[in-house]
Amino acid sequence: MDQTNKGRLSVERIGFRYPGGQAVFQDFSFHAEPGEFVALLGPSGCGKSTLLNLLAGFHAPTHGTVLLDGAPVTPEMPQLGYVFQSPHLFPWLTARENVRFGLRMANDAHAAAQRARAQRYLDLVGLGAAGDRLPHELSGGMQQRVAIARALAMEPGLLLMDEPFSALDAITRASLNEELLRIWSTLGQTIVFITHDIDEAVFLADRVIVLGTAPRGIQAELEIDLPRPRTFHAARQLPRFGEYAATLMEHVASAMEAA
Repeated sequence: MDQTNKGRLSVERIGFRYPGGQAVFQDFSFHAEPGEFVALLGPSGCGKSTLLNLLAGFHAPTHGTVLLDGAPVTPEMPQLGYVFQSPHLFPWLTARENVRFGLRMANDAHAAAQRARAQRYLDLVGLGAAGDRLPHELSGGMQQRVAIARALAMEPGLLLMDEPFSALDAITRASLNEELLRIWSTLGQTIVFITHDIDEAVFLADRVIVLGTAPRGIQAELEIDLPRPRTFHAARQLPRFGEYAATLMEHVASAMEAA
């Protein structure tokens, strides 16, 4: 799959408030280039998940625009994928049929081709032998891999990920961080990834955006210049990893102090 020049995200001076509430964003802008891995970091209540819902078209901004490859975002856009905090798998469907579900809904190709594509993405996330297993037969980490495969099977240009590994233990989380980077290096989607974990943000991203408390918007941005491919253990041994993490901690602390 060629993702060249696909997945360009443009957020231009958007505003948003919930009914009866204060503004969450006010004249907020940022951009992600094709193939870029951007992590969003910030204290609770800064609007990270709300922003991802705006990027996915689940919410509409009160003003401004959110564009993907030059077109206003809608949840139905085939070039847009979304991975939630929980896998949200259908318990009565096998792993393969869960991955195939979006292809069925989009009526994308005939059944045999859909199953072949679903199997291809299960292979990619390391679950090629688990296609006939039901969700309750899979560990939490395996279920989240199925959810990632389901999003990838639609072959989106932009993948939005809302703390997808937050419920997992540290060892599984580090393993899936590495798996995600391997998949991203293979497919080349633009990824916008929400996390509360500073080490996770430094390890994964090309660029980390720290959000301030609502409606302040961007508190800071930091380019991450660490060699790729990355493994979690090797990356954490680099002096720059610790420097980046310390800088981001200072920015997050400043955001919390300004609350």
